[in-house]
Amino acid sequence: MSCDEIRALLVLYPYGELSFDEEESVDAHLRSCPACEKERTVLAAFHSAAGDAVLTPSLELLSACRQDLRKQVTVIAGAADAQPFWRKWLPPIPAPLAWVARPAMAMAIFAAGFLGARFVPMSAPSAPAARNVRFIEPSNDGRVRIVYDEVSQKEIAGRVDDRGIREMLLAATRDPDDAALRVDSVEFLKNRAEREEVRHAFVRALEGDPNEGVRLKALEALKPYARQPDVRTALTKVLIADQSANVRTQTIDLLVNTRRDESDLAGVLQEMMRREQNSYIRQRGQTALRAMNASLETF
Repeated sequence: MSCDEIRALLVLYPYGELSFDEEESVDAHLRSCPACEKERTVLAAFHSAAGDAVLTPSLELLSACRQDLRKQVTVIAGAADAQPFWRKWLPPIPAPLAWVARPAMAMAIFAAGFLGARFVPMSAPSAPAARNVRFIEPSNDGRVRIVYDEVSQKEIAGRVDDRGIREMLLAATRDPDDAALRVDSVEFLKNRAEREEVRHAFVRALEGDPNEGVRLKALEALKPYARQPDVRTALTKVLIADQSANVRTQTIDLLVNTRRDESDLAGVLQEMMRREQNSYIRQRGQTALRAMNASLETF
């Protein structure tokens, strides 16, 4: 094989995407060609540096990327279905260009498998595991489509008020592996917090979700219910214990803005003042305690 052909294969070489014969050809060529060996070393260094880079995209970005990927996969699958009948008589792709065609072929295979999942019109399995939910997508008619896994990937579609859809969304709020999915599920359910099971899911997320973005989204959804006893209790716990100053700041604002003549709130604020280091939160607590004619210190 020529150097140009070998260097084209080097792009896929580190990922095990070459056939056995191709790998053998690359290895044999590298042993006798210092220039191509140097090219392999440069590519290996690049892959290593890229692998060491740690990037933490926002949950909003992850959600947007998921939506965009879904749309692109649908477009690709549609284009494949519309392929003219004469395409099968075209000559095969030349070997030097095969490495370019491989990613496209892989995407086509992915799209075919993804969209070949069975469509279930309205019903959903009972008590699905949270980790089974893979994708949540709105539609223009107010319905929600959810892709989930059993033995194979399936999907259901319906409105948020449909029992099956709601149960799947509630399950997604507990997904341990995908914070963006948890944010999406809270977003779709936020206007249904009058339901006790939905409100409990938000309270659980606010008190215990490891991701700050999910906790903030749950806090936003619970604002209209800040005077409910269960929500009030969760807010006081979060004010004392949450590790995020952003979450604590929004929590104290919500507690103070919705307060009544609550002696319990004074005690919570006094306890907060004993340990809080954030200047805004301390100032907010001091103002609220003075308005309640309460001491700034615990006794």
